[in-house]
Amino acid sequence: MTGDPAQTRPDLPAQTGAGPRMRPRDRRVVQAIALATLLPALLTVHWLDETRDVRSNLKPEEKVTTVPRGAAGELAGARWQVVDRRTAAPLLRPASGAPPGSAEVAEVRVTLAVVAKDAAAAKAVGAYGIVYRLRDGDGRAWAATGLGTGAARPGVPVRITVRGTVPRAKADLLVLEVRPPAYSRPKGPLPSLRFAP
Repeated sequence: MTGDPAQTRPDLPAQTGAGPRMRPRDRRVVQAIALATLLPALLTVHWLDETRDVRSNLKPEEKVTTVPRGAAGELAGARWQVVDRRTAAPLLRPASGAPPGSAEVAEVRVTLAVVAKDAAAAKAVGAYGIVYRLRDGDGRAWAATGLGTGAARPGVPVRITVRGTVPRAKADLLVLEVRPPAYSRPKGPLPSLRFAP
């Protein structure tokens, strides 16, 4: 075989039992379709996993205690009770030509009496980061600020006035929500109090 240049090599025998082979172009088309189908599925699985992580780590569960009117609730080692609730006159009048009641807002003022049980609770009551919100039944919330009359001491009531600007039509329907600072809480659900209107 080494000497005759006219002699050619014989063809390889055909593979049997495997059926017809796919042409390279057809195989690439099938691979592209499989990739186009699997890629969104993999991205969805990744997104769902990330969403679960965010919910478990960044937005902790809440343990809400609803306090009926006139009752007191326990939060951060202190006893919280609504002493007074008032709605101030509208702060903003609608512009001329606007429908009546379209832009009216009111200031809701809620006065709380807070009695700390011990020194740690007194420190928590006066701590930076206590969150006050006014919520309606539809889940909307308006930020509010709390201003205390003095430093909290164990066994001595302290008055905290919470103020928030809300739509006038909802002022009498809102519940006050109080949450302690998120950084000082132990593991588990985030405690909060909701005072009925």
